[in-house]
Amino acid sequence: MPNCDFYAVGGDLQKVLEFVFEELGCRVFELSSKPDTELREFRSAEEVMTLGGFGECIGNAHSVYLQLWAQSASGEVEIRKISLNPKACNGATFRYQIQGWGLIQLYLGGISKAGIIHSHTNHNSEKRAEKWASTYDELGAVSSWDWKVVNQVSSKLNRYIRKISVLKLNSRPVLPEAGRDLEAGKNAL
Repeated sequence: MPNCDFYAVGGDLQKVLEFVFEELGCRVFELSSKPDTELREFRSAEEVMTLGGFGECIGNAHSVYLQLWAQSASGEVEIRKISLNPKACNGATFRYQIQGWGLIQLYLGGISKAGIIHSHTNHNSEKRAEKWASTYDELGAVSSWDWKVVNQVSSKLNRYIRKISVLKLNSRPVLPEAGRDLEAGKNAL
């Protein structure tokens, strides 16, 4: 499961999103909808950046959770309705979540009161998906995905992140604005 954890804030996050929309050929969805609302698909970096809380993290949580669907990888994707207990969820009764073996996760961090929260990319490998296929049969056939394409798209995103980084903190690339914030004394979390 190739992943890339990296530090990015403000304009760094914008650059990553612009690359996703302009270069990757992906449809971009929120991981999970807000309670009692439909799942959102985003058409541009600007749409994502106008979300309330974009780049502002609460505690150690990421600010935005996205799923990237590489169109050329095809694959079966399900938008699943999840029932909620209204007593435990302020009256909400449902939310939606997008699922599919070859979706690529992009969880964007940003700034919290404690410091800079890392961002994260990842996706399943074909081998891992095959291992879990009998447990999650609602995700469809693992073979419906072109895994070479999933790997290529994910790798292209990770290479871009590494290319625009200005330094590394342990194994994590640090993008320019995050680097300035670290130099100014912000903590990396």
